[in-house]
Amino acid sequence: MRKTLTALALILATSSSVAETEYPTNPILRPITLMDGTLAVTAGVVAGEESDENREKTFVNLGYGITDNLTIGFGGIKYRFLAREDNKHGLELAVSYGHRGYNEYLGSNDDSVAHGLDLSGKYVFSDDLAMTFGFGAVEWSEDNREDKNEFRYMVGLQKGLTESWSTGVQYTYRDLKDFNQNEAHHVNAYLNYVYSKNMDIGLFASYSSFDAQENGYKLDNNFGRAIGVYANYRF
Repeated sequence: MRKTLTALALILATSSSVAETEYPTNPILRPITLMDGTLAVTAGVVAGEESDENREKTFVNLGYGITDNLTIGFGGIKYRFLAREDNKHGLELAVSYGHRGYNEYLGSNDDSVAHGLDLSGKYVFSDDLAMTFGFGAVEWSEDNREDKNEFRYMVGLQKGLTESWSTGVQYTYRDLKDFNQNEAHHVNAYLNYVYSKNMDIGLFASYSSFDAQENGYKLDNNFGRAIGVYANYRF
């Protein structure tokens, strides 16, 4: 991970300034990173089940655009090294590093914390259709056990339905190393409504085949199936 951080620092040090553009109201055209000086707050509630245990959780996330190409937040740091001109059609690419997960072991106080490096991209075909994709390398740091690793492969679609409504789906394949499971699949789908220029609200549903108990973890930070609501405000 030290080599990963050094490489990321070199990328950030060579970043160039970009022309000022307005953050798009249309979610399909929005960039991977926040615009310069934009603060985004996302909050929501999720209800789900894992191994026949039902529970609810609240969540909050925060992101801030240091430049048009550089965003920091609770999940880490993201740098966009290829941008779409004026956030229109075409390809954009970014790298990110940060927190990727947390688990507690059954029957002990051992913690397992994940950090990872991702390459992510978005290709905008039109004002109402885009594809997202990515690859991530994740390391799980263990308190008293050998560290674990995994690779994540992601692909998704975003589709505009009306001027205010859009939907999307993302599939993630997890190639698990040193876990009891060899692989896991995750699917997330959402329906988004642009309430105003600064605010979105929406619904989402997810499915994961990752079995927390099979891998020795408590259920607290995992859902097999879940539904939720969220709101995102930018200012």
